[in-house]
Amino acid sequence: MRTTALWTHLWNNRAPTQGLEDFRLEGRRADSGVLAFDNDGKSYRLNYSLEYEKGWEPRAFNATVRDGRGTRGLTLRRDGLHWFDGNGQKLAELSGSLDLDLWPTPFTNSPSIWRLFLNPGERREIEVVFVEAPQLTVRRMRQAYTRLDQTHYLYQNLDGSDFEAVLSLDEDGLVSRYPKFFQRV
Repeated sequence: MRTTALWTHLWNNRAPTQGLEDFRLEGRRADSGVLAFDNDGKSYRLNYSLEYEKGWEPRAFNATVRDGRGTRGLTLRRDGLHWFDGNGQKLAELSGSLDLDLWPTPFTNSPSIWRLFLNPGERREIEVVFVEAPQLTVRRMRQAYTRLDQTHYLYQNLDGSDFEAVLSLDEDGLVSRYPKFFQRV
C-alpha cells in the first residue's frame, strides 16, 4: 500500500486557524508531520512514524513534538503482547494492547479498522495504547468499532466519556471524515 493524505483539523475553536496533517503511508510504514494547536490555541509541531506488522499491529512508534516549551520525544516498541519504552523498559500497564491511537490524527483509527476486519453490523471492543500530543502522555484506553456499512464505522471511546463518532473511510481505507474533528482534503 502506498498513499498520501492531507487532513485539516476542525476541532479547535481557540486556534487562530485550522491545523493540518501531511501524511504518507508506504507499505506498512506511516510518516507524518502535523501542525496543530493545543487546547489553549498555542501552536505545536508533531512528527511521527509508525511501523506495522503484517496484521496491522503496531511494531514501532516514534514521535517528536516541538512547541514553545521546547522539544520532546517518545519511542515505543511492541514485541508480541508487550510494549517497551525507548530505553527497553517493559511498560506492563500497556501489555495486551494490540493497537495504538495517537491524538491528533485520524490515521491511527484506520489500522485498527483494518486489523479488526469487521463484517457489517459487527462490533468489537479493543484495548489501545493512547498517546496524546502535545504532552506525549501515554495510557491504556478501551475503544469499540462497529462496522455500519462498506465505508462507515461507529467509533466509541469506552473510558467513561461516552464519546462516539461515525467515521467515513475513502477508497484507500483511510478516514476521510471524522465529524467535527478531521476532514481529508
